[in-house]
Amino acid sequence: MTGRKGKTPEEVSDPDIVDDIQDTERAGKETGHSPFIGFAAGICSGWTKLVVGHPFDTIKTRLQCTPTGTFNGAWDCFTKTISKEGPRALYKGASVPAVSWGITDSILMGSLHNYRAILLRHGFAERIPKSDGERLSLLGHSVAGLFAGWTNASIAHPTEVIKCKLQLQLVQPAHVPKQFSGPFDVVRQTVAEHGITGMWRGLGASFIYRSCFAAMFGGFEIFNRLFKSFDGTKYEMSTELANFLAGGMASNMYWFTALPLDNIKNRIMVDSIKNPRYKGVFDAYRQVWRETFNPAKGFGWNSIARVKNFYKGFVPVVLRAFPTNAAALAVWEGVMRWSNAT
Repeated sequence: MTGRKGKTPEEVSDPDIVDDIQDTERAGKETGHSPFIGFAAGICSGWTKLVVGHPFDTIKTRLQCTPTGTFNGAWDCFTKTISKEGPRALYKGASVPAVSWGITDSILMGSLHNYRAILLRHGFAERIPKSDGERLSLLGHSVAGLFAGWTNASIAHPTEVIKCKLQLQLVQPAHVPKQFSGPFDVVRQTVAEHGITGMWRGLGASFIYRSCFAAMFGGFEIFNRLFKSFDGTKYEMSTELANFLAGGMASNMYWFTALPLDNIKNRIMVDSIKNPRYKGVFDAYRQVWRETFNPAKGFGWNSIARVKNFYKGFVPVVLRAFPTNAAALAVWEGVMRWSNAT
């Protein structure tokens, strides 16, 4: 990218704020930073995540929250779900995410877009090599991701409570009556027992879990810069392909740090409304840490068992993370580039 005086992000890694943060002239018309376009693009990325990722999410939630021994791994969970309930079962509970993921991704990506702009202007800029322009630093991208995750947490939490409770009851035996008839019934029963704040029970776990968006968006920038460095070589790739690959690889960084925290969050969300097992976030951590302990086994065996317990659902997460987030981030960046070109 040709350098420009002032603060200008790198084109590949920051297409959403190129020519958007700094006032400039385009086609003889003054434009400035648009605080709203990121929210609109986020709706598109949220719907992309739903279509690509919800079946994997259903398998992950069932593996994490059903009693030990219910399924013998991700493939067993997948085949039993399909054989007993049909392929449509993979999208059961998707009615709420169909609305909520558009909203929550809009908030996540829209706030990320604005946090990037704010941080660029307030101490997180760095000089672009071989240029007199500036871009947001890697630390700035990570901090923007952290703040965006926190902003998203309070909105996403109650919708995930509904989704997780509906997903989990799908694995109950046929003779066991369903506790919830649908999304609104989850809300009705929760509010009746705990008041409106019951929908935000375990919110602290969501804030801790979503702090990992620092790794997600910091990693996204790292990989985009890496792919940009291939320009002029036989490995040079298009902006769209770079965004897709960077999004998928960054999502793996995200889930490696976030999965144990997601496990705790989901357990609290699907906890019994009337007779909760967990007293709070730290009690949930304590119980998960202890539940696989076997005094007859040695330190090494127990350590591995505990790690595996925290990383339940790892296989469907890995299978889901790359295509889902790669597609979602590619769609978001594509919409942002389109908005800057119009």
